[in-house]
Amino acid sequence: MSICRNLVFATAAAALVGTPFIADARTTSGRISISETQFGFLVGGNVGGGTLTYNGKIYKFKIGGISVGKIGVAKIRGYGRVSNLTNISNFAGTYVAADASATAVKGAGSIKLKKGDITLELDTSSKGLQLSASGGGVKITLE
Repeated sequence: MSICRNLVFATAAAALVGTPFIADARTTSGRISISETQFGFLVGGNVGGGTLTYNGKIYKFKIGGISVGKIGVAKIRGYGRVSNLTNISNFAGTYVAADASATAVKGAGSIKLKKGDITLELDTSSKGLQLSASGGGVKITLE
């Protein structure tokens, strides 16, 4: 039995050594933090701002956007990473997210926003009551 167990262990170890490491295809470009208020009754919006730390510099930006299917008001804070940003001039623009979500009183979650190859991944916390049936766009403008 010991020989069989050693053979299984040796085979598994050889398989792991021979397996190439698959790296994450995304390149972390910077860190981001946001603070925004979302509001709506069937058609909603969001206002706020944040900071982007990119290449050792801090950039301030504003957030605005419109979405469909929202009811309520929520205050959201988020922190996370920016991937595949190769030039600060590419950061501004409209990012999209497609998700259905509900926040009641206080909650935590995550959101992924995309604009072309650029991805914003945020861990979020929120307070308030917000129901959302569909995703919307978030417009980011550098200050």
